[in-house]
Amino acid sequence: MLSKKISFEISNIQEYLEKNLICWTSGNEKVDNFVQEMQLKINNKDDKYEVVFQWVPYNQFSGIKETEKNDLKTVYSAIWRDGPLHKKYWDINNYTRNYARESNKKVVLNCLHNSQGSIDSLINETKKYPKHECLALYGISQNPDTGDYILVQNNYIWFSENEKIDNFIQERQLKINNFGDIVLEWIPYNQFNEIKEKGKNGLITVYLAIWIDSPIQQNSFIRDTRDSNKEVVLKCLHKQESIDSLINEAKKYPTKYETFQALYGISQNPDTGDYILVQNNSIIMADHISKNKKIDDFIQEMQLKMNAYNDIIFEWIPYNQLDEIKEIVKNSSITLYSAIWKNGPLHYDYSHKNFIRDSMNNKVALKCYNSVDFLINKAEKYLTKTNMLNMFNRGICGIHGISQNPKTNNFILVLAWTSGNEKIDDFIQDMQLKINNNYIVFEWIPYNQFNEIKETSKNGHITIYSAIWKNGPLDFNSGWGHYEYTRFSYRKVALKCLHKSQNSVDFLISEAKKYLINIFDRKICNIYGISQDPNTNNYILVLAWASGNEKIDDFIRELQLKLNEKNDDIVFEWIPYNLFDKIKLILKNNSITIYSAVWKDGPLNYNNNYYSKYSRYHTFEVALKLLHGSQGLIDSLINEVKKYSTSKFCKEFLKIYGISQDPDTNDYILVQENFTWVSGNKKIDDFVQEMQLKINTDEDVVFEWIPYDKFDYIKEASKNNLTTVYSAVWYDGPLKLKYHEYYHRNYYRDAYRQVVALKCLHNSENSIDFLINEAKKYSTKYGHPLYCKGGFTTVYSAKWKDGLLEYDKVKEIHERNPNIVIALKCLHNSQNISNEFLNKIKKFSINKRSNILNIYGISQNPDTKEYIIVLKYAKKGNLNNWINKNYEYFDWQAKLSVLDNIICGLKEIHQKNMCWDSDPNNRPNIFEVNNLITSFYKSSGVDFYIVENEEIEMQFKKAEEYRKASISSIKNYQAAIHSQAIYTSRLLNPFTKDLNSECLDCVI
Repeated sequence: MLSKKISFEISNIQEYLEKNLICWTSGNEKVDNFVQEMQLKINNKDDKYEVVFQWVPYNQFSGIKETEKNDLKTVYSAIWRDGPLHKKYWDINNYTRNYARESNKKVVLNCLHNSQGSIDSLINETKKYPKHECLALYGISQNPDTGDYILVQNNYIWFSENEKIDNFIQERQLKINNFGDIVLEWIPYNQFNEIKEKGKNGLITVYLAIWIDSPIQQNSFIRDTRDSNKEVVLKCLHKQESIDSLINEAKKYPTKYETFQALYGISQNPDTGDYILVQNNSIIMADHISKNKKIDDFIQEMQLKMNAYNDIIFEWIPYNQLDEIKEIVKNSSITLYSAIWKNGPLHYDYSHKNFIRDSMNNKVALKCYNSVDFLINKAEKYLTKTNMLNMFNRGICGIHGISQNPKTNNFILVLAWTSGNEKIDDFIQDMQLKINNNYIVFEWIPYNQFNEIKETSKNGHITIYSAIWKNGPLDFNSGWGHYEYTRFSYRKVALKCLHKSQNSVDFLISEAKKYLINIFDRKICNIYGISQDPNTNNYILVLAWASGNEKIDDFIRELQLKLNEKNDDIVFEWIPYNLFDKIKLILKNNSITIYSAVWKDGPLNYNNNYYSKYSRYHTFEVALKLLHGSQGLIDSLINEVKKYSTSKFCKEFLKIYGISQDPDTNDYILVQENFTWVSGNKKIDDFVQEMQLKINTDEDVVFEWIPYDKFDYIKEASKNNLTTVYSAVWYDGPLKLKYHEYYHRNYYRDAYRQVVALKCLHNSENSIDFLINEAKKYSTKYGHPLYCKGGFTTVYSAKWKDGLLEYDKVKEIHERNPNIVIALKCLHNSQNISNEFLNKIKKFSINKRSNILNIYGISQNPDTKEYIIVLKYAKKGNLNNWINKNYEYFDWQAKLSVLDNIICGLKEIHQKNMCWDSDPNNRPNIFEVNNLITSFYKSSGVDFYIVENEEIEMQFKKAEEYRKASISSIKNYQAAIHSQAIYTSRLLNPFTKDLNSECLDCVI
């Protein structure tokens, strides 16, 4: 015997059993060997329930009571003091499974008469028992008085005494592997109380009854138990031809509890000998039989095919359940009625875990037939299509069941809907079959479902109405752990009435197909279903939207068809004007008006939820760009949208969500997330748009029209006859691209007091072409702030975070000067650098006192691999701009001093052979020039005691007097670079020799 006081880890159970095999004996070697063999088969790593098969001494039992007896055996109930040793269910606190004893366990003792004479028979009997807790065989014992062996069981397994039936039940029990499997049993008839007949036909009688013990309930955290006094259905089979046919009937039932019809077991009426199928009564279906074998068999077959709670429940519907029956269509083959089904269809209630009826007086359609076979064929057609939908909700069901008119005896298909036209019904069913779990349901919609019907547009073939659909479309809902379709009531829809369509169903269907766009979410579906005007008989397409203009509708559908399953695609839509709120004027000119507004529904945005890949962002702020006079220019409107659909900038910033229409002016509206300002001049606005449409990379500048009132702190910086240059603060700032986490991108305005230069072109209002040509000369690429660009180099300013490494004389160490501004001279196409180039780089000065810019080092652009010379930054800009700002104080001595410094720099360049032309015959001798300027400087009066040439000194004094007297004229005529000037830079090495070296715009 094993001690009840020890709790074992799974990994230790085998070791323990091996050590304790000698602690017990039955007194029979065959029995002992069999028990040991069973124990050694225990799988340590198996996570399933495992019981330790044991020899159980008879003195372990108390409270022994006889419960049943026949010639072969006597059955007792008893209390086993130590109790069985089995693997515990999950310990939620420790996430482990241990072996432990369940002391004082109530068990069943199945005493086999005269079994001591045949040990082999005893062992074979034990092998019949399933390895499952509910029917577990704990071990073997022996009555010391009679010598009879005893099977110690968890629950007693009753037997029918018919070998075929017992073998079938045992076969089903041995197949139990998972929680949720039905434990099929033989159930003695005396287990049933309160038996009441509920329905009858020639072959079966159906009863309701109370099963005293009840079926075994299974749960992965709670031991299998019986829930006593369970209400069940007894299906008594009259005149059963053979046991084989009984077994075949039982085999039709599913093996899972989670099913519409569960078979708990088989019983037998002791008075009639009729066998009984014991079924669940989740729904009270006992009185729902037709008394026609073909129909009852067909209904049962359909119900037995149900696999889960979300399947359609097809049933027999008593005719007295149908009320307010009204004829709606009649022809030679069928008659159609509308009716109210009082109890309503069955659906599964997840909160109560049972089937309940939707008793909301459901409206149904009744289709009458004379032939049972024809009726069944039609029902199969509906059920095949309906069951294939598997749409998580009864509301998508096409058919509810079968009924019969007691006066005419005509059988009736009870339908969820019908149009009265078979072609249309077949088309709707076909469309529903193509639906995925995340699509809207295409359906037949009765005309009386529409309220507030108002005409919005009309032409020769169609009339468009707006209306409110009371029930609303079926919308998928995946909340609270279950999945179903629910209706979104009082949805505003568009009704597209096709004139004289009652005569051409094929035309109606072809029109509907245009709207059934196969894109990745139900809410993008443009059509909800088909209806019919009862007054004109015209068929109606019930649409999510309609512009009333066929060209626009076709264009929008075309754009939606081009969508692919990417999160950067915009779902382009027709957006009814009444969906906008808080509309406010922003700007207006002759061609357009721009408003801000709140879009109540909001745009469709991609998400990764499996059941709903697109969802709406409600109360979304948008810009409405109203195009004046566009109602007569549909092609221009469409072309305008097409322009924006090709631009990366437009997709990422402007984001055109759709088209709308002002109901007062009939002007069409582009609905955008953002807008850019417009000038009101068509040429300029077209040029700005052209520039924006070219934006395709992150380096492209967003070129805009900028209202003048967006500038502040405007100060004149320089002026000539052609232009005036101002500095200003642009409070909004330029549009720039920003990256967020998960690689999201969006545009934002760099609005931190952005300082800009305003280049005012005099008299340019008379020559827009000249303005546009001037604008085209400028670079439209971002980088660091650009201050010079030539044919083979681009120069940027930048901030060096670490900074220059400099020697500190006081500390006597080298330290970095962080965050200094430097110049980056980017050498185009310099990826393949040469030694010759590096030798020339060495000639740049690293002496702080040098008259040419210091070189700090070399870098490389990681994207382009182009090399960069890092230079000292001339923070005061070029000499021309400095003179323009400081002309009042720039006397002749200062001019000569500056000129002298320039010459010293040139001299250093010549000495290092860094000049444009190394041939001295082709350039001035810099040393002669230096001597001459030095002489001028010394004669200018800079030193009172040293004057090299008095005549030159007098000339400089007169020139200075003239300068001072002419300051006002100098102010009005500041130096400017001539627009035709060409600056030629020396090619730095052979690999740039074929490049254009003309720097067309080097103004800083």
